[in-house]
Amino acid sequence: MIRFYARVCVAVAISAPAVLYASPSEVGIESASALTMQEAAHLAAVDQPLLTGREAKIRAEDQLAVAAAQLPDPQLSGGIKELPVDTSEAFNTRRDNFTEFTIGLSQDFPRAEKRRLQSARKQLDADADRAALDNERRMVRRDASLAWLDVFETQHGLELTQRLADEATLQVQSLEKDYSNGKASQADWFAAKTDAGLAADKAHDWLHHELRMREGLARWIGDDAHRPIAESLATSRPLTPLPGLIADADHHPVIGNLDKQIEASATEVSLARQSYKPDYSVEVYYAYRRDFSDFIGVQFKVGLPYFTKNRQDRGLDAALEQSRASKDRKQDLLRELHAQVNQNYVDQRHYQERVADFDASIIPDAVHRVEAARSGYQSGRGTFGAVLLARRSLLDVQLQRLALAVEAARAQVRLDYWSASQSSSGESP
Repeated sequence: MIRFYARVCVAVAISAPAVLYASPSEVGIESASALTMQEAAHLAAVDQPLLTGREAKIRAEDQLAVAAAQLPDPQLSGGIKELPVDTSEAFNTRRDNFTEFTIGLSQDFPRAEKRRLQSARKQLDADADRAALDNERRMVRRDASLAWLDVFETQHGLELTQRLADEATLQVQSLEKDYSNGKASQADWFAAKTDAGLAADKAHDWLHHELRMREGLARWIGDDAHRPIAESLATSRPLTPLPGLIADADHHPVIGNLDKQIEASATEVSLARQSYKPDYSVEVYYAYRRDFSDFIGVQFKVGLPYFTKNRQDRGLDAALEQSRASKDRKQDLLRELHAQVNQNYVDQRHYQERVADFDASIIPDAVHRVEAARSGYQSGRGTFGAVLLARRSLLDVQLQRLALAVEAARAQVRLDYWSASQSSSGESP
């Protein structure tokens, strides 16, 4: 069953048969505490398949790093040698004294430095994934926080429009009586009914967005997404100075991941240089001959890397170019991160300043406009249309203020993603 959360006043005031509603008791949240953004970010990092999958990959790479440092498995061989195939001795293992039944044991010995480098290369893969895991924890917290802000904005947008819809409904009821008594015009009554219908439709639209955003939040925290959302953003933290944010970005796990990739490229160069040095192998065997003396033997094999032009030289050149590419990628990523931090910083300051302007003058002026229009209409010096226009203007101003506050919070969430104040587990201090 699809489970949605909606306030009772909204479900009563809006008729929407196309949408499924569920009461708080049906979704088990009657006594649930309000969900804060910090709690949503914490819940998102608990039992998160994206993170547990990365942790499993790291454990696998740690195991492979140990295996890469070991010698190859020994090889057991056996067979028959010097078996005649013609003359009167053909396929006779007794009459020819060269025929041997052999069994041997061989062992390849790659150079110790090569094995050490192969192990270090695998370990660097694990270390790079550890940095990626730290980054993914931050990403999960960031994306869950942004999803919470989406729900917060739609919930409060719904509350504002529902408040206007309730006022419009009361206004229609009042004008209906005045119209019946000849105290109000038919035009005012129809204008009030139209305004109430538009307000209800706008509230219905906000409800649709809230339900949709809650499902987006559920992607990160499951059924907890249907809990009531906290009423405030709690964004009173002072803004971290820009130089500190830039310095944090330089030590971000994304950069740490690239640092490990650069180290891995340097290790690949060292491995390519090792390919110029030969490996060797040793084989010990025992040869059994019927009716004749048995033999034992030892054989040594050594690689001959003499023709290096199209093999070892090419491999070394490729490793060197890959190393240069990794370093260039880091420089490019640093530029990108610095640009993003600067943009987020500018956004937050901009939106905070605009919110302050709305609180200081714009919203109070819009409230006074509604009061003045209502007083003028009641005293016969104004029109009902002016009242409706002032009310709609106040709603628009309040929704703009809500959008600005949420954008400021989004910018702060993105700045927190770059912040070094987050621990390796992704928790803020």
